[in-house]
Amino acid sequence: MIGTTLGKFRVEAQVSSGGMGTIYRAVHVDTGQSAAVKVLQSALAADRSFLQRFRREVLALQKVQHPNVVRIYDVGSEGSVHYYAMEYLDRSLADLMRAGPLGVPQALRIASQVARGLGAVHAAGVRHRDVKPSNVLFDAEGNAKITDFGIAKLSDATRVTQTGVIVGTPTYMAPEQVDETNVGPRADLYSLGVVLYEMIVGRPPFDGSTTLDILRKHRYTLPEAPKNFKPELPASLDHLILAMLAKDASRRPDTAALVADALDHIAANITGDASAGRKASAPQPSTAERIEHYERVAARVARWSKRVGLALAAALFAYLAWRVVAYWRLTPADYWRDAHALEAAEPNEAIAGYEALISRFPDSPEAVSARERIRAIHAEERLRQGKTALPSGVRDPSGPVRTQIAYMRYSAAEAAAEAGRIEDARRIYRMVRQAYADTPWGARADSRLQELDQKFPKPPEPPPPGPGEPDPQKPEAPQ
Repeated sequence: MIGTTLGKFRVEAQVSSGGMGTIYRAVHVDTGQSAAVKVLQSALAADRSFLQRFRREVLALQKVQHPNVVRIYDVGSEGSVHYYAMEYLDRSLADLMRAGPLGVPQALRIASQVARGLGAVHAAGVRHRDVKPSNVLFDAEGNAKITDFGIAKLSDATRVTQTGVIVGTPTYMAPEQVDETNVGPRADLYSLGVVLYEMIVGRPPFDGSTTLDILRKHRYTLPEAPKNFKPELPASLDHLILAMLAKDASRRPDTAALVADALDHIAANITGDASAGRKASAPQPSTAERIEHYERVAARVARWSKRVGLALAAALFAYLAWRVVAYWRLTPADYWRDAHALEAAEPNEAIAGYEALISRFPDSPEAVSARERIRAIHAEERLRQGKTALPSGVRDPSGPVRTQIAYMRYSAAEAAAEAGRIEDARRIYRMVRQAYADTPWGARADSRLQELDQKFPKPPEPPPPGPGEPDPQKPEAPQ
């Protein structure tokens, strides 16, 4: 390739080689102006759709005239060789950083210029996707310029090309570039954040022994705060770098122009920010320390949660055991006392208490009394409301008060019969049948009286005495 002519540029020497192609130093055959010519790899040049996108994007970049973007002179092809010629600059940020970390003011100035160059590129609809120190060049005045757009905006290309080369540099790739999902302009801001971090700290935020290890850290590991390495660093700059390195692209600054403005503002106030940094009582904890702290807190929360859960379970078990013991220790007298105390204020609750007594101790003397009290409470309630126990639709000609009195007497007879006092029951039934025959309870008393006579027949009366025999029912006359 050296000594050949591509368009109007004669190739003189090879400068570098990368995954997308090789860069040569060339001169314009007419003017003698130096230029950098990038020749695409043959594998990529064989992809027609890639070439169409590549040519369209280089033409778009050719229209970008910005002091912080390397100028594109020409784009073309010679047979199967596809190339583009651009401004030739022989000093890069990578060369500058070989001596160690840069001063904060110098790093801010370079990062601000790169951000403004990226803003112009993004405005042209192009994403760089490979912002790194070797792609930041300096002109004779020391102005930083972004270059090497060979892999810009490969919208439907995979991360690995046909030759197996990763599209992008792993050390500077944004998390979304690792997944190849929703790669937008903020991916370039992430890469710029990595470059700024390295300029200040002296090393990138993530490194590893393998490419996969580095990509995994970009995707899942939080960066350690630059202020931990540089305590005098302004807090505002520390926050800005961490914001640019956010895993979620939506949490990064919106545009490259905003980043440039923020860097310029920090640079203008660097003295105040630096003194504030020096007055800080202690550096921020490292990522490992934060993780260890969170693990200790989580373990403490889990331990106390377990203790509280066990205590609550023990308290619930104790309460249930107390309820069971209290239930089995209740006596009929306890049920009676509690229900009787509720009669005046809560008749319905008293009835429920009496029914509980009858259900649990049906054969106790208290259960017999409870049944009588239930009937009495119902009778008092009906008497209070002035209602009768007549079936629906039946008119009571004797009046509600007389009917209630008959009902109460009838209930007393029922209680006597249930208690086994048969003769008392008969006597009350006969009284109700005779005195309250005009009420429904008179007929019911007569029916119940007949039932008692059949169930408990009276003993036969002795035959009447014969002539001359004394009557056993009459007392003998005194002599």
